Amino acid sequence: MSQPPDRDDPTNLLDPFGLWKQSQEAMLDSWSKSMTDAVNSGPYAETTGRMLDTYLTVSAPLRKIMEQTMTQVLGQLSLPSRGEVVSIAERMTNIEMRLDDLDARLDVILREVERAASAVVALGALHVAPTSAGTQNGAPVKNRATQRRRASTTSAPATARTARGATARSRAKAE
Repeated sequence: MSQPPDRDDPTNLLDPFGLWKQSQEAMLDSWSKSMTDAVNSGPYAETTGRMLDTYLTVSAPLRKIMEQTMTQVLGQLSLPSRGEVVSIAERMTNIEMRLDDLDARLDVILREVERAASAVVALGALHVAPTSAGTQNGAPVKNRATQRRRASTTSAPATARTARGATARSRAKAE
């Protein structure tokens, strides 16, 4: 029995498709080379540039008329025009940038307040000596009103409570 001709081997003279494939490849290679040479030439670039320039010159008035017509039609349909959508997009971008700037500033302020509050607490811990639960500065505490008066006269603990309250309020606002 004989084997079928190999279709991948274009040199097989008994295969008519091999000859056809070989001639097709040669033709495509020659066309590709000639088209590449033509496109890369100066006259082709000049001709293409003139054609494009002519097209743009002729189409500019038509494009302007179409733009005006679309703006009128969209206005009658109560729809936004392209210019209005672009304007709103620019405004939204500006607002987003401002919000990002404000967020960054608030983060800096929050860090500074937390750092100040921890410094005040540390100073208060150094200033006030540890005492027993029922006494303040070695004297017994009679009631909450007396305790509040004494806290208001002592600046460090009161400042620490105020700073902690401000930090808590700023965290609640941030959330």
